[in-house]
Amino acid sequence: MDEEWVPKGIDPTRAHPARRYNYWLGGKDNFAVDRESAEIVASAFPTVALSARENRKFLQRVVPFLAREAGISQFLDIGTGLPSAGAVHEVAQSI
Repeated sequence: MDEEWVPKGIDPTRAHPARRYNYWLGGKDNFAVDRESAEIVASAFPTVALSARENRKFLQRVVPFLAREAGISQFLDIGTGLPSAGAVHEVAQSI
């Protein structure tokens, strides 16, 4: 994320779970403080980035199954707050 452009109400000096998750997924919507915080977490939980990516892969398998096979048409995604590629709403809308 461009450190020069910060949306109103966002504190780029404090790490946020959504931006850490974005970093672990390989996203661009994070600040240096988020990356630093993510690396500290990873030092205690070395597979955290792998876990984040596997979690996303699971989501991308289960949502289509539930939409097609189980006939579910509404999904409530209670996440960390930053939609990213392959999020629940995108996967569900593609069905």
